[in-house]
Amino acid sequence: MDKRKILLLFLLLTVFYGTRAQRFYQPLAQFYDWEMQSAALTDSVERFTLFKPVLIPENDIDTVCKQKFTDWLYTHFFEDDFLKFASKDFSLTVNPVLDMEIFSQDNAKEDKDYFLNTRGFEIFGRLGKRIHFKTEFFENQARFLPFTDSIIKKVKKSIVPAQGHAKAFEVDGLDWAVSTASLTVDVCKNYRVSLGSDRHFIGSGYRSVILSHLTFPYPYLRHEVNYKKFYYNLLLAYLYGGRYWYVDSKKQGFKYSSFHVLGYKPLKNLELAFILGTMRQKSDKKNSVGYDINFSPLKNLKLYHQANYQGKATEKDGSETTLFSYQAGFHVFDLLFGLVPKLNSHFQAEYTVSRLDKNQTEADFWSYNYPMTTPFFMDQNNGGEFVCFLNLEYYGAGFDVKFLDRNSSRYRDITLKYFLNKKTKWNLFVSFSRHETSKEYYGADRKDNYITAGLAITPMNYYYDF
Repeated sequence: MDKRKILLLFLLLTVFYGTRAQRFYQPLAQFYDWEMQSAALTDSVERFTLFKPVLIPENDIDTVCKQKFTDWLYTHFFEDDFLKFASKDFSLTVNPVLDMEIFSQDNAKEDKDYFLNTRGFEIFGRLGKRIHFKTEFFENQARFLPFTDSIIKKVKKSIVPAQGHAKAFEVDGLDWAVSTASLTVDVCKNYRVSLGSDRHFIGSGYRSVILSHLTFPYPYLRHEVNYKKFYYNLLLAYLYGGRYWYVDSKKQGFKYSSFHVLGYKPLKNLELAFILGTMRQKSDKKNSVGYDINFSPLKNLKLYHQANYQGKATEKDGSETTLFSYQAGFHVFDLLFGLVPKLNSHFQAEYTVSRLDKNQTEADFWSYNYPMTTPFFMDQNNGGEFVCFLNLEYYGAGFDVKFLDRNSSRYRDITLKYFLNKKTKWNLFVSFSRHETSKEYYGADRKDNYITAGLAITPMNYYYDF
C-alpha cells in the first residue's frame, strides 16, 4: 500500500468519528491554568493544584460517536481537538500549534518586518487506563522589536526566554526549536510516576519564588503519592542552560536538582504545602526551604501566598544578604458571581519580592536554576514587582488587560481577541502595549508603544514582558 492510500485511509477514519474527553496533562499556559483552577476551586479534598502540570485522572474513558463529515469538520475546527482517535484500550489526540504575530513599534525602523512565527504540534493520549503520554514540538523564527531583541541578546549565544538557545536567522533574526515529552504510569490508585523532558511550576500565581517554568525543558523523574487529604511529590531534574550540547559542551554546567513537596488539604478550600529544594553542581550545593498556602474563603475567590529561603550570601564588602523571597496575591474567578451565565471573567493581582544570589541570578537568567518567572533579575534584587490581570470572555469575544510595575520598568497591555475554538484556545487577537524602562537598569530611559496582531493556538506561555 503506497503513501497516498495510507493517507486516504487515515482521513476516512477521522472524518466519520468523533470523541470527547478531558486532558490528563493540564497545559501550563495561562488560559488553561485559569480554567483548571476555576474548576478545581473548592471541588474536593483530593483535588490538588499546587504542583503543575496538574495530572487529572480521566474518570470517563473517551466516548466514540459516528458523525457526518460536515459535523466532524465543524466540531474539530471550532469546538473540539483537531484529530482524535479512541477506544477502550487507546486514545490519541493531535492539535496544531500556531503563533503567528506581527509587531509595529512607534520608534522602530520601518524598513524591517518584525514578527514571531511558531509552528508545531502537540500529541497526547493513553494506553489502556493507566499509561498516559504527551509530546510537543515548536519550530520558531522571529525578528523581535529592537528593545526586546537587545534584552534577549544580553545573554551570550541568545537565550530566548523559557525556550533556549537560538541561532541567527536572516542576519538580525533568531531561529530556534523547543520540544517536550512526558510519559506517566498510574502504578496503583495512590501512586503514579512520570518520566520525560518538560517544565514544572509550583504555586497559584503568575510568578513563582520556588520553581517556575521560565526554563528550558529538562529531563526529569516525578513521583506522586496521594492519600486522602495528603500528597507527596518528588521531582528529580537534570537542569541545563538552554544551549544545545554541541554549542559549548564543556561549559554547559549541568545541575542536579530535587524538589520535595509535602501537601495537606484539611478542607476542600484550603491547601498547604512545604517544599524542600536542593541543587547541586560539582562541589557547589544550594538548598532552599519554602511553603505555599492557598485559601478560598468564597466560591469564586482564591488567596495565595508562598515564600522561599535560600540561606545567606556574602557581598563584596563582607556584609551578608538574606536570600528570602515571597509572594502574596488573590484571584477572583467570576467577577459577577454568576449573574451573567455566559460571561467568563478573571481578575488576578499579586506582589512578589525576590532576594536571590546575584551570581546565580546573572549567570542563569532565562536559563536554568532560575526559580522565578521574573525577567531581568527582578531589578537586580533591589525591589519587588506588582502585576495584575483582567480577563473577560463572552460568546468567544475576549478582552484582556495586563499591568506590571517594578523599579526597572512598567508594562501595560490591552488585548482584544476572538476565540475560534474555546477548547483549544485558537484565537485571533490584536493588542496595544506600552513599555517604560529606566536608565538605571536598561541603560536609557525609554517609552515604547507597539501594536501586535496575530493568530495563536498554543499550550505554552511566552514571557516578553521585561
